[in-house]
Amino acid sequence: MDQVVDSPFVRRVLIVLGLATGTIILVLAAVQGLTALLVTFAGVLLAVLLRSLAQLVQRWRPMGDYAALAVVCTALLALVIGGGALLATPLQTQGAELWDALPQGVERLREQVERWPLGQRFLAQISDTAPTTAMAGSAAQRAVTVVSGGVSLVGYLVLLAFVGLFLAAEPGLYRRGLVRLFPVRTRARIDEVLLEVGDRLQSWLLGRGMLMLGIAIATWIGLLVLGIPLALALAVLAGLLTFIPNFGPVIAAVPAMLLALLEGPTQALYVGLLYLGLQTVESYTLEPYVMRKADDLAPALVIAWQLFLGVTLGTLGLIFATPLLVVVTVLVQRFYIEDVLGDRLITDADGASG
Repeated sequence: MDQVVDSPFVRRVLIVLGLATGTIILVLAAVQGLTALLVTFAGVLLAVLLRSLAQLVQRWRPMGDYAALAVVCTALLALVIGGGALLATPLQTQGAELWDALPQGVERLREQVERWPLGQRFLAQISDTAPTTAMAGSAAQRAVTVVSGGVSLVGYLVLLAFVGLFLAAEPGLYRRGLVRLFPVRTRARIDEVLLEVGDRLQSWLLGRGMLMLGIAIATWIGLLVLGIPLALALAVLAGLLTFIPNFGPVIAAVPAMLLALLEGPTQALYVGLLYLGLQTVESYTLEPYVMRKADDLAPALVIAWQLFLGVTLGTLGLIFATPLLVVVTVLVQRFYIEDVLGDRLITDADGASG
């Protein structure tokens, strides 16, 4: 029996089985922990943002990394507290009013659609196929769901904050630890690519932040001119959703148009044209200028990747699809196209375009 176990063939079979079992366990663990992985990636984005702001502080006044990070965190905390003190009451009030008004907007939309024969058939088909138990469940069950969701959200926010702060405080420590997992001959190249990934994420975040601020201000002004109520809440929502390219502006336009529909179909049309105009200006004027150094992603590729992650990973997948694609693109270009295929033309093109 010992001779059979000690044979090279049996040892190879056992090694293969062990590797296959370990791979399956890792895949299953990754599938079960995808949300945690995405939250961890969000922590990486937070760390990149904090380091970027700390570098801006160091350019303004020379100081150590820890001191610059402390200044950034203190300034952000003061901004959150001060902004919260100024905007918390109107945002809370408008947010509650918006939440209460949306069902009325949906009902008004239903009334408008029912005026047309085609709309009547469409609504009838939806009513026939919609599950009758969608609102089933006791109040206690719904309360338990809300509480558990709130606890999970708090836990994920704490994880995000700790990951972001620790990575921002000592990025080199974690980068060197990751590089040491690879063979010595490849470590210099891996470290170089990791630094490039950080630079690309930094450019993407700063560019996207500028777009978010610009869209929020422009939306607020436009809604005020049109006389749409709850303009501040809708503008903040539009600015936040600008973080999601392509789909974010569409999602932001829905509550605004439903609310405007309460004022009349004409107002809803004007609001739709406002959001369409802002999206057009952003996509064809601001974004190519602001994001030109952040990524060179093909629009069709971005949309396909967003759809894929949105379907497979849900809302978090859709939110973080584009920065994830930035990372994947750099890794594929450097490790596969350049190192495996030996095609260095992309590097030359990047240098020329920069």
